Amino acid sequence: MMRSAFSPAGWLCAAVFAATLPACSSSTVEPQRAPAESVPVGPVMSLGQPDNESRGVSAAASGDRVVAVWAAIKDGSTDIQAVTSEDAGATFSAPVRVNDLPGDARVNGEQPPRVAVAGLHVVVVWQSRRTGQTEVRAARSIDGGRSFTKAVTVHASGLTGSRGWSSVAVAPSGEAHLTWLDTRNGAAPEKQPAAAAGTHQHGSSSTRQDVFHAVWPLEGEPVEGTVTTSVCFCCKTSTVVSRDGVTLAAFRHIYPTNLRDMAVARSAGGDHTFDVPVRVSQDGWELTGCPEDGPALAVDDSNLVHIAWPTITGPDASHKGVFYAYSADVGRSFAPRIRLDEGTGVKHAQHPQLAAAGKAAVVVWDESSASGTRIRARVVITNGRDDKSPRLSPVVAVSDPGSVTYPAVAATTKGYVVFWTENIESGSGIRARRFNLH
Repeated sequence: MMRSAFSPAGWLCAAVFAATLPACSSSTVEPQRAPAESVPVGPVMSLGQPDNESRGVSAAASGDRVVAVWAAIKDGSTDIQAVTSEDAGATFSAPVRVNDLPGDARVNGEQPPRVAVAGLHVVVVWQSRRTGQTEVRAARSIDGGRSFTKAVTVHASGLTGSRGWSSVAVAPSGEAHLTWLDTRNGAAPEKQPAAAAGTHQHGSSSTRQDVFHAVWPLEGEPVEGTVTTSVCFCCKTSTVVSRDGVTLAAFRHIYPTNLRDMAVARSAGGDHTFDVPVRVSQDGWELTGCPEDGPALAVDDSNLVHIAWPTITGPDASHKGVFYAYSADVGRSFAPRIRLDEGTGVKHAQHPQLAAAGKAAVVVWDESSASGTRIRARVVITNGRDDKSPRLSPVVAVSDPGSVTYPAVAATTKGYVVFWTENIESGSGIRARRFNLH
C-alpha cells in the first residue's frame, strides 16, 4: 500500500503527501490506444458577467442541450448562475439566477453547485448557510434551464453538524436523486459504537461523516435516507441513474486501516435503499486526513457505467494521478483500473470530471506543471457493455498552462464541451471550449 500523511485542521484538508511505501496494491490494465486522429478544438469562450467573480463551474447535457452552472460573487454575496445552449455548446444564453434567495449560496473547490439534465428537466444543487446551519438546497427547471422554481432544502430542517459535497442526477421523468456528505450523526470516537469486524473507521477524525441520499419527485417534497456511514471527509460525491433505473452513488470510502479508496453503492428497488458499497479499486492509499478530491460517474447509452477518480501514484507515492474503470453490470463490480494522465513534469493530475454519450466517455482533469496548471481531457471509446478492451484517445490539451482549475464537462451528440475556472485580473471567470475526437 501507499501511505501519506495529511494534517487536517477543522474542515481544512492539507495537500502535502508524505510517502512511506513504494508499491500500489491495485492492478492496472494497459488499454489499447486509439489512432491519433484530427482533434478539432474550438476557440476559448468566456461565460459569466464581467462585474462578478465567477468560480466553481459544473455542467451537464441532454442531447444537444447543455446547461452550465457556477457561483457568481459580488460584494460578498454568492448566487448560483446558469446558462444554457441548444446547439451543443456553440452559443450560450445570458446567465439566469438559480437561487431564489439572493446571496444564500456557499461554495469552495470540491463543493461547487452541481447540475443534472434530462430533456427539459434541469436540477441544480448547492450548499447554503441561510439559517446559520449548513444546508443542501436544490431548484428545478422544467423549461430546459431558462427559469427555476423556488428552492427546497433536500433534508430535514434544524439539523446539527455540516452538510455538503453534494451531487445530483435526474431521471427522464424529472425525478431527482441527490447525494451529499453529512455530519448530523457525528460524535467523538469514544461515544461511537464499536465497529463490526471488517468495517472501516475514519482514523484520527473526531467527527463521523455519513453519505445521505434524497429522492425529489417531480411533484412533492424530497425524501431522504442513508447510503452508508463513516466515509472520507472533503471529497465530492457523484450520482447517476442508469438506463434501467438503478441509482448509483460514488464516494471516497475508508477501509482498514485508513485506506481511502473509491466505492459505489447502488439502489435498484422502489424503496430507494442502498446495497453495501462496492470497492472500485484497491489503490493502497493510506492517510490520516482527506485528499479533498473525489470521484465522478457517468452512464453511456449502452448502460455501461464509467468512473474516474484521483489517487496517489509514482515510485515515491508523492504524486496524484487520474484513473478510470468501468462496470458492465451496473455497479456490482468494476474492471481493473486504467491510468489516464501521462507525460513528464506533472506533479499532480487531479479534480476529474466525467461525461458519457453514445458508447464513449470523456474524462477531464487539471494537472500541475512547472509552467502552470493546465486542463486536459481524454476519451474512453468502447463497443458497449461487452467490450473488454476499451480504447483511449490521445490526451487533449484543452487549455494552455496558466491559473486554471476544476474543470467540468458535458457530452453532446456533436462532441464535448469543457468548462473551467480561470483566474483573471478582476478575480476569476468561467471559460469553455468545444472539441471532438470521434
